[in-house]
Amino acid sequence: MKLMAIVQGNYGKRMVEAWQRHGPAGWEIETLEITSSLPPMMEDPAEFLPHNCPKADLVISLGEHPGVAELLPDIVKAAGARAVIAPVDNRAWLPPGLAKQLEKVFQKIGVAICFPVTFCALKEDDAQNPLIQEFARLFGDPAIEIVVEADRVKEVRVIRSAPCGSTYFVAEALRGTKVMDAEEKSGILHHNYPCLATMNVDWQFHDTLMHRAGYFTKQAVNRALKRKTVPPLAGLNPGL
Repeated sequence: MKLMAIVQGNYGKRMVEAWQRHGPAGWEIETLEITSSLPPMMEDPAEFLPHNCPKADLVISLGEHPGVAELLPDIVKAAGARAVIAPVDNRAWLPPGLAKQLEKVFQKIGVAICFPVTFCALKEDDAQNPLIQEFARLFGDPAIEIVVEADRVKEVRVIRSAPCGSTYFVAEALRGTKVMDAEEKSGILHHNYPCLATMNVDWQFHDTLMHRAGYFTKQAVNRALKRKTVPPLAGLNPGL
């Protein structure tokens, strides 16, 4: 899969670094960096389009300004992409009205798009498009497996990471933690990474998007502990 990320700053760059580090070898990941200042209103978005747009199957918009979202249709056409993920980790970067406009535009040209709020809320069944599903299998709503020995976390395996890569950080730091403390500690570790979502209270969830993102991490730990693996005692034949 050819994936292109539109980035403006550290928010996007950190995401891309996580995909390059933990994504499959078969992914070709390109970045399209928009460094110019974008005006509040653009009469002709084409004036602000970057040159030499890479070709891609899937475009992921990680802009930190609503102007980037306005450029999305032209960028997607130039890239020849068939699917788009436009995560909402900050409503100021992608307001609901603009998201609805984009949905209509892409529907007309036959390009799939989804708007996970937050990015780590992304699930495979959020879209029918196989490109979005392929990405969501590895990055999105966190999923882990936990091996417990005695009353402590012995090992944590990442099945699917939050797109920022924080799940790998949390998994490593949870080793040796008491089982009873693991869920709460995972929430603290998530914020220490730190989370890239906004601390503004969101109108839809009546909480900050950063707290919402932390909930997904804690939920992943909670689920993993319910189906935890306990290694057999040394010298005991597990088949008996």
